[in-house]
Amino acid sequence: MITINMDVRSAASVRQALFDEQKRYTYDPKCVPPRIVEIRNVINDIDEQIENELKEESND
Repeated sequence: MITINMDVRSAASVRQALFDEQKRYTYDPKCVPPRIVEIRNVINDIDEQIENELKEESND
């Protein structure tokens, strides 16, 4: 497992770069390369962490 710490703005930038990389592929699991599935999983992880961080900031 690799963990990278970054601020929300950097995480959003990385997320956008990953999104741009995968957007030309279908969502049909039979036709998508494993690399794209992994990228989409990372995008979901980043989305969840950004959401949690923004909730914490709004509670402060």
